[in-house]
Order: sequence, then C-alpha cells, then structure tokens
Amino acid sequence: IITIFASMKLSIIIPVYQTQDTIDRCIESILQQSFTDYEIILVDDGSDDECSLLCDKYSQKDRRITTIHKKNGGLSDARNTGIKHSKGKYITFIDSDDAIQNYTLQALMDEINKYPETDVLEYPIMERIGHPYKEQLLAFTPRNYNNCWEYWLNEQGYLHTYACNKIFRRCLFKNVYFPKGKTFEDVQTIPFLIGLIPTEGTFQQKVKIRVTNKGCYLYYWNNKGITASAKYEDLLSLYIGQSMALIHTFKTIGNRDDIMQKYQLSINIYLTQILNVLMDLFEVSGKYENCAPLIKYTKLINNKGLINSLKLKLLLIIGYKRLCKLNRLIHKIYRHH
Repeated sequence: IITIFASMKLSIIIPVYQTQDTIDRCIESILQQSFTDYEIILVDDGSDDECSLLCDKYSQKDRRITTIHKKNGGLSDARNTGIKHSKGKYITFIDSDDAIQNYTLQALMDEINKYPETDVLEYPIMERIGHPYKEQLLAFTPRNYNNCWEYWLNEQGYLHTYACNKIFRRCLFKNVYFPKGKTFEDVQTIPFLIGLIPTEGTFQQKVKIRVTNKGCYLYYWNNKGITASAKYEDLLSLYIGQSMALIHTFKTIGNRDDIMQKYQLSINIYLTQILNVLMDLFEVSGKYENCAPLIKYTKLINNKGLINSLKLKLLLIIGYKRLCKLNRLIHKIYRHH
C-alpha cells in the first residue's frame, strides 16, 4: 500500500453530511471510472443519518477509500481535514450529493499528462441538475492561462468559483485553507489558489491554469442547500470574497490602459456583477454595505472612457444608495405585475 500511495496521482476529497440518499450515487460514479490511480477520502462531518455506516462500508470494501469521522464543523472544515490527510500529487473535490460523468477522471488526467505545467485544471460542469429552469451546462473552450487575472476576466472565473469542477496541484494548499464557518467559502478560497490574492507571508504565486472541454461534473440541485436559500450573512460572505478579489485584480493589472482597453467588456461585466450582489444585499436586509472598492474602480474605468454598462453609469450619476432603492422599487413593481 505504501508503494501505491507513494506514486498516487489523485486524491478525491468528499465531505459527507446528511446525504444518505445520494452518497451511493456519488461514490459509485467514481468507482466506475476507467482511471484508478486515486484515493478517496470520505470526511464524515458528524452525520447523524446512515452516512457514517455507509462510509465505513465503502472503506472496508475498497482499500483506496479512507473514512474520517469528525465532529460537525461545516463544509470548509471537512475539506481542510481531507486536504491534511491527502497523499496524491493532485487534489479534487466532489460533494456527496453530486457525481461525475463516465470517463471524466481518465480524460482529465490525460489532459494533465499532456500539459504537465498545469497547476489548476477546470472542466465542464452541468449546473443545478433538476432545477426547473436553471439547469445548464457550463462548458469551456480549451485554453491555457499564465496570468490569473486574464483567466479571472476572460473566462469570468468569478462566476464559477466552484472548488468541485477543478483539479489542483496539492502544493497549492500549503498556505491556503477553506475559511471555517463561512458560506460561499469557494469565493474566498479560489482567488488564493489561482494566485490572484497572495497568501499570508508569501509573494503572489504564479499559477498556470488550463480550462478544458473534457469530462463533466454533475452538480445536482438541492432545495435545502445554501445556494437555494441564501440569507444576508451568506450574500455578505459572497460579497466580501468578491470585493477582495476585485481589489487584487486591479492591483495586478495596475493602471495599464492597454489591458483595460483589451478587456473593457469583461471588466464592465465583472464590476456589474459585484454591483448586483450589493443590490441583492440591500434588498434582503435594507442595509448599505461598504462599496468603496467598487466605486473606486468604476471611477477609474470611467475616467478612461471605458464604461459601457448602464448600471455602472447610474451608480456614478445617482449614487449607490439611490440605485439600491431604485432597484428594489423596480423589483417590487415587477413582482406585482
């Protein structure tokens, strides 16, 4: 077993909590893969349903599967526990209520073998399977990125900061952890992993990112999940993560006109997306958030004559507070009709 682990390619970390109805689907989707050079780490995060027994059953049946039982600490804590116990050269995450399509692992590991400099590989994800109108495939045109900010803007990486549809070189987690007790924890973690935000006490690391059209992650819609029932604290966590990434995106770009002109549309979409989250926060709570970074960079691109978003223009003309009130009024009228 030591020899197998010494050369092991991939660690698959599966946080498990109260998913007795879906965990079989998840694990079986991995066991039926043609690629087999992996370990599965099941992190039972204090489940009080049948998950604990099911995890033990799988680990007794297959020596590649390890089960760790722990007190409930949330998704981030479970992932961090899995990372500490991982032995593979690469790490990937699969949620226990999701699955992966046939031949996905072989296709992805072939991709990594073909492009061995890759630190992060992102692959297609079928989003919200089972949702009446939000189910959709997020697909990619194969491409390599040597600049994290270029990936962030060009691929709109801020819209799909999932940890689950990516394979990471394990050494990226040396100084990076998922924030314990936070929701939308991926938004506050992926920018560190791709090198957009420097880790504490270190320089910004150069991370090579590849997006591929091979394989597919199957993300099943959960009516009880955080995404379905996001509250003020959840949206605030999302905004904090996005705001940090925004600051470091512009720090990395600097004040370069050539980059801002080339990515004018992408930057406008990015800033508008963050403004949308701010307006959602106001609609949920009636509170105004610190939007200084957004206004600062909106003014910056406005001074360069690069604004083409109506919402961003309104932000500068009527101000953040009036825009939030206007947005809430429009939604109220729309709901009544």
